[in-house]
Amino acid sequence: MRLEKSYKTSYRNNRGASLLMTIILIGIILVFAFSLLLVSYTLYASQSKKAASLRCSEAANTLSVALENELTDADAYKNSSLWKYLRCNIMNDYETWPYYDPNAASGHGEEEAFRYFDLYANTNYPVVDGFPGNLTLCIYWTPSQKALDSVSSTYSILEMTLEERKDATLYIQIIAEAGNQSYTITNTYKLNIYRFDFNETDDTNKSKAIKNITTQQYKSEKSTGYIYNPFKFKTTTNETMTRNTNEYINISEDWSFEFISRE
Repeated sequence: MRLEKSYKTSYRNNRGASLLMTIILIGIILVFAFSLLLVSYTLYASQSKKAASLRCSEAANTLSVALENELTDADAYKNSSLWKYLRCNIMNDYETWPYYDPNAASGHGEEEAFRYFDLYANTNYPVVDGFPGNLTLCIYWTPSQKALDSVSSTYSILEMTLEERKDATLYIQIIAEAGNQSYTITNTYKLNIYRFDFNETDDTNKSKAIKNITTQQYKSEKSTGYIYNPFKFKTTTNETMTRNTNEYINISEDWSFEFISRE
């Protein structure tokens, strides 16, 4: 009788302590398990970001070198679609592509001066391993300081002499994005402009090639594959040009892009 009474008393005083201890232990195990999952996910995410960042970096730097070789090549006027597009559109500050000047009152900010070009892998070739999810070029140009000092509402870049217009700067930002990571590198070029010496046969042929770009390459995207001169600007040989003539491309000028820096 005493033993039975003692057991009942102990049972009544317990009041679910064993169940409470079990719940606490389960909670500790769950917290530990979730901590391990968090550490594992953090490590996985870190490695994934590192791989995506490396892929973006490699793609951007590789394209940066490729663009440098393309634009500075002596035969770029024949082989480079980008060179032809730039030749027909930049250095035109009031019709198609305004220059960039953050200090200007209006009309020359990022919205007006920055042009973006999306790049895609050519489906005619095998898939490129490591190609970023998005690859974009941001291109803009700035006149030389001499030109900026001379420009006004009535005196445009086009109406300046060759000496005033040369030494403009071209910027090409290469933006690679993959896995929420991005990498940007900027190529900087100086625009050299000289007058053709028409006594030299090669220069004459180059001048004719530039004229051919402007007169035959804007017919349609289907017939040519790329629009170099979408505004159908006409050509001229005058040293300076005037407004409202549509003669904005001087075929007596020899343009070349000189690589300056990669940042």
